Amino acid sequence: MKLLFPRNEMMKKLPDPVFEHEYDAAKALGWTCLLFAEAELSYHGAEEAIKTLPVGDGGLLLYRGWIWTEEAYRRFCHALSERGYRLVSTPEQYAEVTYFPNYYPKVREHSPAAVWTDTPDAYLAWSQSRKLGDGPFVLKDHIKSAKHMWHEACFVPKGAGREHFESVAEALRKEQGKTFHRGFVVKQYVPLRSRGPSPREYPMCEEYRLFFWRGKLLIASHYHNQAANPTDWSPFESLAQRFKAPFFTMDVAQTEDGAWLVVDMGAGECSSLPPSLPATTFYSELQHTLHRDGELQSEAKQDA
Repeated sequence: MKLLFPRNEMMKKLPDPVFEHEYDAAKALGWTCLLFAEAELSYHGAEEAIKTLPVGDGGLLLYRGWIWTEEAYRRFCHALSERGYRLVSTPEQYAEVTYFPNYYPKVREHSPAAVWTDTPDAYLAWSQSRKLGDGPFVLKDHIKSAKHMWHEACFVPKGAGREHFESVAEALRKEQGKTFHRGFVVKQYVPLRSRGPSPREYPMCEEYRLFFWRGKLLIASHYHNQAANPTDWSPFESLAQRFKAPFFTMDVAQTEDGAWLVVDMGAGECSSLPPSLPATTFYSELQHTLHRDGELQSEAKQDA
């Protein structure tokens, strides 16, 4: 299996600076790392974005990069197939763990109560939120939030009126801009166990990012730059069996009363490594898992 990263558009033989530490770590471990012109995807299409890739032999390709819409990922998948590569996740599998309305029903009993809209209609989101009571709430679009603007574009206090709610929703939509995904998600805010003051606006809590590979836990790491506490992840491994996607993440957090919740999910292809997870550790674990399951050996035989 090969890895595919966005390239640096100024120095095209290098990866995008955001992914440089992953690219370097993977290369050092012996991975074959390819680069493509992510910026070309929007302007000239998927075929143009990957035209510098060598012709593939039908082997697996793991994308590590930015979040795309399901439609963009589908075009990318088709173009790569035409060039001789098989992405690890199909477009349907990518969408299953990327869009909140797709994955929420499968983790509902382990997640905060939530409602959503299918359009960026702030008033409709407010109306839907009434089903959850009087708050407090956390807002996001169908894929991501704006936690870095916690008070302005993410958190709605308990008892806030319609005007306040809509101002937060509109601030979220403005902040996301062209990358606002489909509609609003309104989640019941649940107080989480604190891990001390946060350098950002949103609270730093006992939260972990769990990476799953083919239904099994690959690695778990604290979401913030904190030491991990011993935790039994088996309940979430059971939840992982409900998904067809081969590579995805669950962000899980501990509440103030000690329970654990799924607070977010995402395609593994687009889920960043937490600051507590070195890239070398992540790619070493993935490499070990592939060897154990025979995937690297089967790829090597195909190459031969």
